[in-house]
Order: sequence, then structure tokens, then C-alpha cells
Amino acid sequence: MTIRFSVLMISALTAAIALVPGVQAQGAANEAAEAVARAYMGHYSAIDLEAMAALLAEDAEFTDPTAEDDEHGETGFVGTGRESLITLLTEFVETYHPIEFGFEWDEVFTSNSRVVFIGHVNALYPTETEGQNFRWRSQQVTVITVRDGLVVRHQDFANYASPDRSLVAARTDN
Repeated sequence: MTIRFSVLMISALTAAIALVPGVQAQGAANEAAEAVARAYMGHYSAIDLEAMAALLAEDAEFTDPTAEDDEHGETGFVGTGRESLITLLTEFVETYHPIEFGFEWDEVFTSNSRVVFIGHVNALYPTETEGQNFRWRSQQVTVITVRDGLVVRHQDFANYASPDRSLVAARTDN
């Protein structure tokens, strides 16, 4: 029995050691992906479209299946291509004039070059009343997939059904 146990232990140890380089490589890839995704989401939060574009792959895909409405249908929002996505975001900004999207992430984790952000969007929009902004706050999950140092897929999942809508004091820190 002891020989059998020893053989099993040696086999298990050998298998575990064989996995270490793969695990280490995945860890380094995840760290790199998370750094890119955090930078990208920081630019998205601040509505810095030029900086976002620099981190988007040419054929990047942006989806929000929870943005189901008359314009987007049952599949929600689906967009493909860096230029197209930046154009769509530019049109959104020019139409609605958001000050920031103000993401707050309660949790972030990375697995297989997919960075998952869990938290809230705190979009601020100007109002006609000086010193006051409109805030649209909702739960949000965003999944960013990074390949070769660029964002290849951006998936948003927002709670459009029950956001908090409120008027808030405009910030004076610039």
C-alpha cells in the first residue's frame, strides 16, 4: 500500500509542477489584460474617447444586450469596429452631453484575459439650473476582453429597469 501511495503522490506532484509554467503565464497575461482594461475603463468613465480609441482593436466589438429598446431590438446594442464605435459614442456625447459616466467598481477580477468589473455607473449630465446636475445611477457589470494589449470586446450589462435618477449638486472641483 505504501508503494502505491508513494507512486500516486509522485504522480500528483509531477502533474502539479507541470502546471506551474502555464499558471504563471496565465497570471502574467491576466495582469497585463487587467492593466489595459483598467486604463480603458478609466477613459470610458471620463468620456475620453480619443484615449479609448487608442486601446481598442480595429475590429473591436461593443455589446450591451441589456440596452433592449425600440432602436436596438431584442439583441440590445451591438457595434463592431473601432471607428464605428467611437463615432457612435461621439454621437451619444454630442446628443446627451454627459459630464462623466463615473464608474465605481466594487469588485474586479480577471480570468483568461477577461476583466470583469462589478459595480455602478454614476452618469452625470448638466441641467439648465446652475450648480445642479442630473445623475443616472445603476448597477452595472462590464466584461472587457483583451488580446495583444488591445480591447477586442466590451460587454456592458446595466440595470436599465430600475436606475436611480436624481438631481445632485454640481461639483466645483476642476
